[in-house]
Amino acid sequence: MACLMAAWSVHNPTVTNSIIMNTNGPPDLMLDPRIPCVCLEEGINKHPGGTQQTPLLQKHQKKVDGPLKKADNTLTEAQRFSSLPRRPAVNIEFKDVSYSIREGPWWRKKGYKTLLKGISGKFTSGDLVAIMGPSGAGKSTLMNILAGYRETGMKGEILINGQPRDLRSFRKVSCYIMQDDMLLPHLTVQEAMMVSANLKLQEKVEARMEMVQEILTALGLLDCTKTRTSHLSGGQRKRLAIALELVNNPPVMFFDEPTSGLDSSSCFQVVSLLKALARGGRTVICTIHQPSAKLFELFDKLYVLSQGQCIYRGQVSSLVPYLQELGLNCPTYHNPADFIMEVASGEYGDQMVRLVKAVQDRKSEEYHQTKLNGDTNLHPLLWQEDSSSSEGCHSFSASCKTQFCILFRRTFHSILRDSVLTHLRISSHIGIGVLIGLLYLGIGNEAKKVLSNSGFLFFSMLFLMFAALMPTVLTFPLELGVFLREHLNYWYSLKAYYLAKTMADLPFQVVFPVVYCSIVYWMTAQPPDASRFFLFLSLGVLTSLVAQSLGLLIGAASTSLQVATFVGPVTAIPVLLFSGFFVSFDTIPWYLQWMSYISYVRYGFEGAILSIYGLERADLHCSEDDTCHFQKSEAILKELDMLDAKLYLDFIVLAIFFFSLRIIAYFVLRYKISSER
Repeated sequence: MACLMAAWSVHNPTVTNSIIMNTNGPPDLMLDPRIPCVCLEEGINKHPGGTQQTPLLQKHQKKVDGPLKKADNTLTEAQRFSSLPRRPAVNIEFKDVSYSIREGPWWRKKGYKTLLKGISGKFTSGDLVAIMGPSGAGKSTLMNILAGYRETGMKGEILINGQPRDLRSFRKVSCYIMQDDMLLPHLTVQEAMMVSANLKLQEKVEARMEMVQEILTALGLLDCTKTRTSHLSGGQRKRLAIALELVNNPPVMFFDEPTSGLDSSSCFQVVSLLKALARGGRTVICTIHQPSAKLFELFDKLYVLSQGQCIYRGQVSSLVPYLQELGLNCPTYHNPADFIMEVASGEYGDQMVRLVKAVQDRKSEEYHQTKLNGDTNLHPLLWQEDSSSSEGCHSFSASCKTQFCILFRRTFHSILRDSVLTHLRISSHIGIGVLIGLLYLGIGNEAKKVLSNSGFLFFSMLFLMFAALMPTVLTFPLELGVFLREHLNYWYSLKAYYLAKTMADLPFQVVFPVVYCSIVYWMTAQPPDASRFFLFLSLGVLTSLVAQSLGLLIGAASTSLQVATFVGPVTAIPVLLFSGFFVSFDTIPWYLQWMSYISYVRYGFEGAILSIYGLERADLHCSEDDTCHFQKSEAILKELDMLDAKLYLDFIVLAIFFFSLRIIAYFVLRYKISSER
């Protein structure tokens, strides 16, 4: 019955209208009249022969009491997306696409594994296409190749409107919405939408806000505009992910498992929305894993993969009759989506060779039909952009400066609202500062407590290093998914993102050490000299900034969150060991002395000692009854092998560390993005 109902509802215009109209007003793509695209009204009513039914359908039509009641949901002007940019229709065709990956690590090569084996197909505008198949069949791989996320190892031809695809031009007018809804948790729905609009559109602010309101109204998100994305439900998060990409009205939309993790009601809402988007003239392609019969009937076309080969491609309504021709009969009360998955998994015997051959036999007919209809009316010249120039800010909708300002503002607001990254950090700096101040209270001018005071100076550098290093290590691993989605969907350049990300945290990374140093310096009775205080303050800030830069580098280079949190503390061990506090420079064996030069804590600690005990400081206080070996500051510097040290060199070296680590982190992140493809 499920098979029959699926086929009946696809051919029945009343059901189709009801499904589409239940999505809070399907979008209507504002297209150039010269471009042959499917508009919304045509899409809904493009079945003039709505009563056309197969004999099998006519047999079961009598069992239905009456037609489904059409939902009373009129389209408002806002729901027509009247303000969105006009886009041309896009047809995607791929021929003999194969994809192989290298097995095993680079030091132990095992050959290549072929994931896709010479598959072909064509997805046209106005259709909602489902790519199905068992786990490991190559669904996500095909999606990534079509979206341009995978290039290395791919063979074959991909055509856009009958012309070879220019990847950069294609990525500007397409979007890829991933399975996991990667959203920044501390932004509200309205803020997230405005960031997308400001980055993608060049209209005036009023026009952008109007577009955002239209999209939120159409997608049913208007009531939660002030809600942070972390507090949204699964269905709302999925719709917001779609809304963020709809701002520039892309004619091609890719969805990886859009119903993953959603309940049946949310699944139906999301797929109905995709149906409405397709009816608006877009090419909507998604992978889906075992949809219900109710969801399955919403799709227009189906592309089924098994072991990297295509075993069916065509209309959803034609699936059951097609399989019957091949002797594979779908049971009466069986979901056709489940049935084709069982066939693909081999539950009805090894049908692979027969199914693949049947698909290939239909190619010549389809090819002849394509030649007759073709893409001649579409605009191939749209895709012939100059791709020779390197990827810079000029290739995006917004300028470099605009991208930086928008991303800086977004990152700054996110940091302010982050209870862990900001509130906990300032609390820890104040709390630890007071604790250390009480522990070393008033020892700064005591000759007998010089070693304790040097311990205090070392611990201050140690605390500032860890307080800056550990939270920053998590920066890129936690946001990598968001960044990849936005960058690969052509929101902004890597340069603008990296600069904004690093600059937005600088004020906090300066304020926190200043708060800590201001507390401990005066509580421990260090010299009441403004110049010494500002030198100590500057060294604390610089050490913190270098540690932050190292954290960014570790985070950018790490493959996962677990690796980053492990590598961060491990790298701190040699840095501390060769800092000059535990072992003096002369005591270190000659073959390990080079490690002391790359320990940035050494320069921070050395600078702090010189700031407190150098610069011709007067003799320290010593009671008459005590014998003080370190009453004179020269004795202290000699004991710590810092008599010939230069304070300005410490500042220079720390500055070099800061800029070098930042630049290296940028190139590591850039390499990581290129390797993702």
